Amino acid sequence: MNNRKGIMKLALPATLLLTLCFILPTLFVISKVIKEDGMKYFIKFFTDEYYRNILFDTLTTALKVTLITFMLGYPTAYYLARTKSKYKNFMLMATILPFLVSALVRAYGWIVILGDTGILNQILMNIGITDEPIKILYTMNGVIVGLVHLLIPYMILSIATVLQNIAPNLESAAQSLGANTWQTFRKVVFPLSLPGVITGSILVFTVSMTAFVTPKLLGGPRIKLMSTMVYQEVQVTFNWGMASAISFILLGTILLILVLSNVLTHKSMTKLGGGN
Repeated sequence: MNNRKGIMKLALPATLLLTLCFILPTLFVISKVIKEDGMKYFIKFFTDEYYRNILFDTLTTALKVTLITFMLGYPTAYYLARTKSKYKNFMLMATILPFLVSALVRAYGWIVILGDTGILNQILMNIGITDEPIKILYTMNGVIVGLVHLLIPYMILSIATVLQNIAPNLESAAQSLGANTWQTFRKVVFPLSLPGVITGSILVFTVSMTAFVTPKLLGGPRIKLMSTMVYQEVQVTFNWGMASAISFILLGTILLILVLSNVLTHKSMTKLGGGN
């Protein structure tokens, strides 16, 4: 009981700050929108195929980015957690280094690389792989490339932190009992690393859903995602009601997916003996 009271006291400042700066303003805005326009814009969003497709594209883009960052980030995280190389700290710093550069600067860097006359297309044409530039910039693929580069450190650091706490002796014990390398990874290492995978996936997914700078610069005017639609409704059409509706639908979608993922992962962790 005393521990619970202590935890509640420690969480009180952050809870008050979150309530004052996020929850109360959010409730105020949504109540004002509903009071002035009712559910008109919410109904329009879900009955208009144009807006539904934008929500679908946003979800699929976030899922693709999460999957790609996991596939690229897990091997890197495993190497960082298990390597004894003297360059380990350097590689860790290289992983963290992108956090020191703003998303805006990185997006402009990808414009230079992925453009029709960019570095990538120049290399591909010079070595004879293609005769004309490959269209990557201002497409959904370009947005995914930029988001993966932006968010992969979250996945790597989340998984590496958990892997470092898994005793290597567990792998040795599994191999001594007859398990090969793949079986050891599949039945011992990966299940124990799931908390890091889940944390990294949630971070990458939520940031992908709400990212604005990268989709705006690398996607151009043709690529429509939820975040860029909010900007368009405010700055182009001056429809604050629709912008608010899109924002709350985006927030509600993220919360719904997080709740569902929490329920599913809780069941999985319970089967592994780590439900608490």
